[in-house]
Amino acid sequence: MVCYDWLSWKNVCDKNKRIGLWKVDIGSVCYGKSCGQCLGTANKSRKGKSKRVMKGRSRQCPNSIRTGWFRLALGLAGAVVIGLSVWYWGRAAGLRRRIGQADSSEIYQEPQENLIDPKGASQGIWIDSGKSSKEPEEAEQEEVQKYQDFLRRMDGAATRRQIEENGFTVMEDHVFPLEMAGEGEVFLVPAIDRECQRLVLFFADSEQNILFRTERLMANCQVPGRLRQGNRGVAAVAFPDIDRDGLDDVVLITVSNGSEDGIGAMYKVGDVLFQGEGGFYRDWRLSDKINRFGMNKSVRLAMSFAMDGEPAELLYEAVTMTQLKDRGFVVDERYSYRKDFEKLGELLVVPGFYKLAEYYIFMIYLVNEQGKIVWSAQPMGEYENLYGIVGIDTQDIDGDGLKDLVALAKYTYDTPEGQRITEKDYTIYYQRTGGFLMDTEFKSRYQCGEETAMEDIVELARSYWGWGAGND
Repeated sequence: MVCYDWLSWKNVCDKNKRIGLWKVDIGSVCYGKSCGQCLGTANKSRKGKSKRVMKGRSRQCPNSIRTGWFRLALGLAGAVVIGLSVWYWGRAAGLRRRIGQADSSEIYQEPQENLIDPKGASQGIWIDSGKSSKEPEEAEQEEVQKYQDFLRRMDGAATRRQIEENGFTVMEDHVFPLEMAGEGEVFLVPAIDRECQRLVLFFADSEQNILFRTERLMANCQVPGRLRQGNRGVAAVAFPDIDRDGLDDVVLITVSNGSEDGIGAMYKVGDVLFQGEGGFYRDWRLSDKINRFGMNKSVRLAMSFAMDGEPAELLYEAVTMTQLKDRGFVVDERYSYRKDFEKLGELLVVPGFYKLAEYYIFMIYLVNEQGKIVWSAQPMGEYENLYGIVGIDTQDIDGDGLKDLVALAKYTYDTPEGQRITEKDYTIYYQRTGGFLMDTEFKSRYQCGEETAMEDIVELARSYWGWGAGND
């Protein structure tokens, strides 16, 4: 996810294009002139009303209209559309202001349509005043001033010592050396702003002078449209040569809860920065895929995806099981069976795994008789690697008369000290119209133990929802 997706300049333009199309549709009715190219919109699209509308048509053009009242109505409609367009454009420009300064030297940038701003801003974020007792313009201006203050403090840190003095907390455990073209050995110094929780990467030379800094990171896009983010720290960092140009790049895994107030589950965010002339620049398309397809759990997963282009997206975008099997997906036949899902019909439950680098990715698919994938899920959560599937169950869990899906498996993950831990965990998906909804409510109250069996999970979950196995 990019922080400016649905309120970007591009989308504003798209909406205005749609307004333009409405005007074309309205204007496609001929106004009594012998055009010879009349589209006949009214006659073709509204057969029931066209006879009344076509009373004053000219002989030169069978679809032309001379009726005065219609012209008047059409003119008023056009004025309304234009007025709405102008109002929408003004509102978009006022409420969706993006701020920051462009760096014309960047070679890996977000699309320009998402970076252009009436004020010359190109940071790629917009300011949303959010809930406030203040007037919208006042609240917005205050937010803009806070962001400008953040930028001044960031740019004002000329030395490593000044980073802390300017209101940032340095992640000392993740300060590492790397080679920077033209500068030799430099140090990556990640720091989080104490006021707005935005992550900044500083690059300092051996004399502790800051050579380059950037806050254009996926980690700063987790709370869409807001200055304050939910960054809590750095999980891992590495410096591989991703694009094989002989320069060290940066692979970064951060930890966030995606919330300004610090409330919510923690999750990881992956990012890749390429080294170019004079600095490091993010390719937002790669970062988007890393996070959208679950490659953000470790630097090794992100590196494998970024360097080798392994088709992780295939797991989420495949249409048939044949596509998956041909690309290496392994079905666990022990837990594959057919089941009648009331809303979706009879489907084949297909659990299995896909090997990416040194990791095994756990996936579950529901497949129809034609071999097409109807629904899919990745039950791993924040775990890095599947150790083994323990069980798959399909029965009504929440008592609504629809069969749900329960997955129980063992996973592994590495601690910061390098120790590999194995844990058993479960995921429940409740059947809804058109698919399934992953449980979070019951999961927040019951944690799986090493001795927990599938029967225990089902019984406890049913009891939580107010019924039991005896109600089948």
